[in-house]
Amino acid sequence: MKQKALIEIILIPVFMTSMTVLSLVVHFSYAQSDTDLENAMLNIHNIERAAVGVPPLTWSNTLATESQSWANHLTSLGLVCDPARADLIPPKPICDATPHGAKNENIASGVTRLYSPEEFAQLWADEKAKYDSGQRSGPGIGHYTAMVWKDTQKIGCGFASSGQMDFLVCRYYPPGNLPGQTPY
Repeated sequence: MKQKALIEIILIPVFMTSMTVLSLVVHFSYAQSDTDLENAMLNIHNIERAAVGVPPLTWSNTLATESQSWANHLTSLGLVCDPARADLIPPKPICDATPHGAKNENIASGVTRLYSPEEFAQLWADEKAKYDSGQRSGPGIGHYTAMVWKDTQKIGCGFASSGQMDFLVCRYYPPGNLPGQTPY
């Protein structure tokens, strides 16, 4: 009897662990592969950087792991887009006030499957239209200036979905948007 109880005690944590792993695999099954995300983010960032004459970024697996970890964490917070706080231009809800995990990151979030990671990053790049040479950052340009910061050399990104919201997190090294300096 004790042996049967011991086996049941051991099997319960094993079962719970396997179900947790399975749920994580299913949860992220429609996300892009790491290589696709890496190529897309490097392409969008480096096009913007080339346009202003700064060197291209390279991929950092360390930054990507950190970014993926934060994106995964954001999915666990139960955040949802509040239409009263959403940017409806273009007419797809993009959420604001997503909590940052580090000073060297850009975050985009929105209703699940309305934006791809590439479209989120392109929204950051589109902030260039609001940029006035000489600014470090400000309303509506901080994502763009982080993308093109002249001293930044590496990027790593992660993408996750809660089923209600998607999160793109990109981290940069060395960080940009430094006081008293301009992006390029």
